[in-house]
Amino acid sequence: MNSFKNLRGLDRNVWIRFAGEAMNGIAFMMLMPFLALYLKDKIDSLWLVGVVMAVGPVTSVVGTMLGGRLADQYGRKPVMIASMAGNGFVMLGFIYFDSFIAFVILSAFMGFLNSLFHPAASAMVADVTPPEQRTEAFGLLRLGHNIGAATGPLIGASIILVSKSIIFFITASSVFLYAIIVAVWIHESLPSSQSQQSGKTKQGGKKDSLPSPFKVLLDDKLLLAFILTGIVISMSFSQTEGMLPLHFDLELKHLTESQNPFPYLMAMNGLLVVLFQLPIASWAGKKKIGSVMLSGTIFFGLGMVALAWLPRYFYQHHSSFSVILIVLLIVYAVYTLGEMLMSPVQMTFISNIAPEHLRGTYMGASGLQWILGGAIGPLISGYLLDHSLGNALFTGLGIGCIIAGIIYLAIDRMSGERNQETANSKLA
Repeated sequence: MNSFKNLRGLDRNVWIRFAGEAMNGIAFMMLMPFLALYLKDKIDSLWLVGVVMAVGPVTSVVGTMLGGRLADQYGRKPVMIASMAGNGFVMLGFIYFDSFIAFVILSAFMGFLNSLFHPAASAMVADVTPPEQRTEAFGLLRLGHNIGAATGPLIGASIILVSKSIIFFITASSVFLYAIIVAVWIHESLPSSQSQQSGKTKQGGKKDSLPSPFKVLLDDKLLLAFILTGIVISMSFSQTEGMLPLHFDLELKHLTESQNPFPYLMAMNGLLVVLFQLPIASWAGKKKIGSVMLSGTIFFGLGMVALAWLPRYFYQHHSSFSVILIVLLIVYAVYTLGEMLMSPVQMTFISNIAPEHLRGTYMGASGLQWILGGAIGPLISGYLLDHSLGNALFTGLGIGCIIAGIIYLAIDRMSGERNQETANSKLA
């Protein structure tokens, strides 16, 4: 309750996004945990399932770069509306098309349109939130999403037994509704000075142009190091959310398909975030970002390693479903703690190092870590799972996350030194 009291002064835009994240979280988390299993029934091999899952992140490279730049030039609001409305039509496409090529095309559009939204939406939060509250604000949005994650998988597990098409229709309806809410109630947050600057012309009649996200990456070595380090984190997230149910399906051969523990783990993940994300974000906002990231990656990585090997142990000992579920819920709680520590401070770090007039561009560039991890991960995991090597996959990712945490600690120290040098130069 104290955490909510501290957030009462946040801008209306943040609270509207919180409500929208909760609404869309329910819809998407009804769908996403079962998407790989759904594709498995339609496509000949798990590697081809991995191809479909990887296409979206590949097209996201274009979307996230374009989305951040457009958000800095024309405003956050129109980019958010266009991306969500487009994604609604993509969700409807999954109902009416049913082939590998169609799934590839739909996945490509879904990745592109999703990536348009996030840089603009994240920049908007940074625009309207003071620096000392950004970690809590981004934590609030994660809370909204995970309200959906706590309930969506269980609802989806019930609905999918009746009709898969209903889930896609509900998701499409939710996205369309969110687009309308943004259009009616969210106010544009693009800084006025930036808006005026975008309309100015240089001598000779040429309009000032913002640097490309790729130029920003080359110029800001801290941002580049942060993104490269984050690829293993994004690979871990994408494989846990997308391919972990297949790992369980392959390793826990003595369980029925309806006993796959993944929906229950996702529901508990969402519930824990709902209960504890705000106080954890409030605590993390007062600590050094690097130290928080290291702690988060340790919990996160250890959880991944446990998820890699426990299913094989359970199968070898013919453990009962109840025992399997209890143990995996405990492990997933450790994993979730790491997730709750990492996610908000990652966005805070980007917000803090980004110049005000380039927030959207920086948010778009930072999205590369999720795009590259999301594109590479399914291809590797599809191949490894086809060869029953899910344990090697999740072990490697878990160890990689812990190493990434050590690197994050060094990056945060370099960021502090750069900020101090900038402050000293201004005083001089």
